This record gives sequence, structure tokens and C-alpha cells, in this order.
Amino acid sequence: MTWVIFAAATVFATLILNRWIVSDLGLLSFGRVWQLYISYADFGFMRRGFIGTLLSETGVNTLFPNEYVFAHLIQFLAIAALALLTAMYCITNGLKNPLFLFGIAFSPAFLTHSGYATGTLDVFVLLIVLANILYVRHYAVFSVLILIGVLTHELFIFTLPAQFLALHLNYRSKAPALDLAYWVPALTVLLSTLFVVLFGQVGIPEAEFEELMRAHLPNANEQHPLWSGYFEVGSEVARSISESHHLFLAVKEGRIVFLLPVLLYVGLLTLRALQYVRGNGEIMLVIAAVVAPLMASFLANDFHRWGGMGANMALLLTLRLAVREGDETSKWNLILAFCCLLAPFGAAELERPFPLHSFVVESLWPS
Repeated sequence: MTWVIFAAATVFATLILNRWIVSDLGLLSFGRVWQLYISYADFGFMRRGFIGTLLSETGVNTLFPNEYVFAHLIQFLAIAALALLTAMYCITNGLKNPLFLFGIAFSPAFLTHSGYATGTLDVFVLLIVLANILYVRHYAVFSVLILIGVLTHELFIFTLPAQFLALHLNYRSKAPALDLAYWVPALTVLLSTLFVVLFGQVGIPEAEFEELMRAHLPNANEQHPLWSGYFEVGSEVARSISESHHLFLAVKEGRIVFLLPVLLYVGLLTLRALQYVRGNGEIMLVIAAVVAPLMASFLANDFHRWGGMGANMALLLTLRLAVREGDETSKWNLILAFCCLLAPFGAAELERPFPLHSFVVESLWPS
């Protein structure tokens, strides 16, 4: 049953990923693809360049002449990996409740969101986080994955409270607070973040940068306002943050109603996760782990994106805690399964929630 549920969720996410078939944008509906083609070999070290460098230096991203086709393929493979790893974890640890599993697999924040909110590095960030929370049991491997995560996207740091809570669950009865199991990962976070902040900016002019990227993106150049990635990797982190203020404006202008579906869903997931905690300390740690990614939306504009990441932290921690407590039944399972009917919540456009539902309605009853 577990395989069937996660396979069905993967198919559903893949259908959403391939919305280009019915979209007026065609393959351009994927969004930006520069992050899969940028490389340290071309520009030296820069933030958000790890995945592109890995794909470029192995030659994997040259398998298809059209970069949008490759982007769809790599996104599908990442979604399939998320589904496979989660299903294996549930089977290995005896999590069998169909309603519980359905709420995980078809969550509006998990596979489905990864199929819709394309054009970012989020699916790779989520894969790294999933591995650290569900699978990694040694601090050395945990630290290496943290390094890779920070190099993948600096806002990875907002997922660290959830990962360190999982690390604590591994070592709480084995290691004191100052043990290597804690300070090696913490030092890795500090040094890698400082390195990205201090040296993560590309130092060449925009025109030269875009000329090099055109060679890698013959089909994608000029197809998106941020097609080359120069704003993301060519500006200082402080500048990127100072220009990210859409969520503040939304709250100020009274458009907070568009935040409510995601906030309600994250709240319900948190309440379920708290059923599995032991003591007030764990309550605070779980809440902090879920809320931290939501704070990134004040820096990176995309509320649905980072609200979804907060929801994913709740989902992954729930899996860990449910295994520990030996019980995946919850009074919240039915409500959370119903919430899956609202997937996906949306992407960057705050004022267009439930894009799949909107598309269906607009197609059936055009204005």
C-alpha cells in the first residue's frame, strides 16, 4: 500500500510538472534554468553554484540540446527520489496507516509543490534536508550534507533547526552538549555560511556574465527577467535581502488573506507533530524548526515557497517522531489528508493561490 500511495503521488506531481502541455507558455512554464548550468569553472566560486557545477563538470546537463527538457527531467528525478526515500523510510520503520501516508505523499508542500514551484533549487535543498533528518545517524555525514546544503542555497540555513533537532534525537542519550556530535556540525554551519557570504559574489560585469551564460542557455536566454542568474549570484547578499520586501507590503496593504491557507496548514501539521514530543523542551524545538523557514519568506519574497518548506520540516519531523513513539495514528490525519485536495498552494505570486484549481475553473468557465 505504501508503494502505491507514493507512486500515485509521484504521478500526480509529474502531471503538474508537465503542465507545459496545456500551458500557453509551453516549456517556458518551468521558469529559470540557469541554476542547472552555472559552474565554478566559468566564474570561480559563487553562491548557489554547487548543483550547476556538479551537473556541468560531469556533462550531465549536455545530454539534451534543449535546457528546458533537461530541467524537466532533473526535476522529475528529484521528485522521484523524494518519494522513494520517504516510502522506504516508512516501510523500513513500520509506518503503515494509509491516511497518515496519504497526508505525507500528497501534501500540498511536498511532492506536489515540487512539481509546481520549479525554477529554483528548492527540490535539491529538500533532498539534502530529508537525508539528514530521516537517514543520517553520524555527525560527520550530517556535517558534509550541511556543507553541500549551504553551497546549494544560502537560505538552506533556515532548515537547520529541524536538522539539528533530528541530530539531537540521534545523540541525546549518547553525547553531552559539547561533544563532537554537536560542535562539528555547528562549526561547519558557521564556516560555510561565512564563506558564502564573504566570497559568494561573482566579480565580473553583468554583460560579460550574460555572454558566458548565453553559450549554456541558447533556448533560455532573455526568456525570463532573471534568466541568467546574475542578480542572484552577482549581487551582495545584503542587496538581495534589501530588495526583498513583497511580503511586508502584502501585510501592510491588507492582503494577509492570501497567507492564511499556508499558515493554517502549517499550524495543523505542527499540532500533529506536537502529539509525538516529550516535554516542553521538545515542544519549543519543534515549533522553532517549523517557524524558521517561514522567516525566510521575509527575505526571499516567495511566501508559498518558504511556507511550504516550513510545512515540510513539520512533515519530516513527524515521521521521525512517529517512529520513535511507535504510533502514526492521529486525530489530525483526516483533516490533513483533506488539505491535500488544495494542492498546490502556489509559487511566487502571492495573489494567485491554488493555481491548479484556478486553471481548471478558468478553462471550464472562461471569462
